[in-house]
Amino acid sequence: MNTAAPSALIHNLKRLAVLRLITCSGIALALWFFGQEPASNLQRFSAWGILILMTLLSLLNLWRARSNSALPHEMFSYLLIDTLLIVALMYFSGGANNPFITYLLVPIVISAATLSWLMTWLLCVLAMLAYGGLLFFYEPLASLEYQLAQLGLSQHIVGMWLTFVLSSLFIAYFVVEMALENRFQSQQVAQYREQSIQGEHLMLLASQAASTAHELGSPLTTLKILTRELRLQAQDEQTQADLDLMHQQIELCKDKLKQLSQHQQLEQSSQQALHLFIHHALEQWLLMRPTGQYIWQTNHSTSPEVQYPQVLQQAIINLLNNAFDASQATVELSLSWNRHHWTLNILDHGPGVAEEFTLPSAPMDSMQGLGIGLLLSHSSIQRLGGQVTLSNQPQGCLTSIEIPFNVPFNE
Repeated sequence: MNTAAPSALIHNLKRLAVLRLITCSGIALALWFFGQEPASNLQRFSAWGILILMTLLSLLNLWRARSNSALPHEMFSYLLIDTLLIVALMYFSGGANNPFITYLLVPIVISAATLSWLMTWLLCVLAMLAYGGLLFFYEPLASLEYQLAQLGLSQHIVGMWLTFVLSSLFIAYFVVEMALENRFQSQQVAQYREQSIQGEHLMLLASQAASTAHELGSPLTTLKILTRELRLQAQDEQTQADLDLMHQQIELCKDKLKQLSQHQQLEQSSQQALHLFIHHALEQWLLMRPTGQYIWQTNHSTSPEVQYPQVLQQAIINLLNNAFDASQATVELSLSWNRHHWTLNILDHGPGVAEEFTLPSAPMDSMQGLGIGLLLSHSSIQRLGGQVTLSNQPQGCLTSIEIPFNVPFNE
């Protein structure tokens, strides 16, 4: 079944309306030019009445498309009405001798491209039967043959030209537009497929992280006990300070594992000022990386209130780790915002990224800290409606985090 999606149906209705208006204009000009010779009132009134109905139908299509209220099978109804109106118009204007009868192909082609095979075959059979009937039953248009003879043309030649014109207009407008839309939909499908693959990788990482968290509990407990005993036996202050730092890092690891097991990173943090949210992330980063250094002019006392899940802080920490690992030097931070989103820039003084570098969709090996951390950060920020971009600067690599305001986190 090839039934068009709602968005595609709206676009197709607009195209059908425009194409019908073009056709009505061409037929109206032909009737005006060839209809100067005497013809019965029934022929004249019927032909112009049908053209008016086709024009009103086009306006109805445009209105339905603009109101976004088109029904799935509405397109077939319009194509069926088109076929019947064209058959009626041809009956009163020369039947199969009228070159415009080739327009009967247009509803069939549109149906084949947008509707199901059953609907297409119904229109096809109807058009073939109508064409055959118009060979024998029609109201002759005497002025048509007379005017063409005056110009030294035959109906056959004029019919071939009109067929070419209608076919060219149809291909240039309707078919090309549909091809572009199909190409756009193919790109969307490719993006969805890439996101699906990325989601599979994240699920594997989540399963591995849960298993690793369970296995690390016992070794960390053992290290904590040994560290406590070594602190009691330490003789000098430097060894005591090193053991205190080791104990602090072990406690931090146990807290992180506890949060992971309790799924606290998916919960919303309390509402707070934006600069405080960033400041808390920096505090967490320094606890994990005591040697880390950063420069940030915190003059944002009037920053907007925000509320984001804890996983966003972890994403920022991962990107800070990447920046610090790349340069082992002070990281420069800047924060800005507008009505719609806020941006955190992280500038390191490392070698930068390769020109062909793209954000990973799967775990990757790297000596510069652009592997799993960047993958998880990018995915978390994407789920918040934001984005991460990396660009080379004269001073090093600039990592930009852009997050919209008031976007709920979707699990």
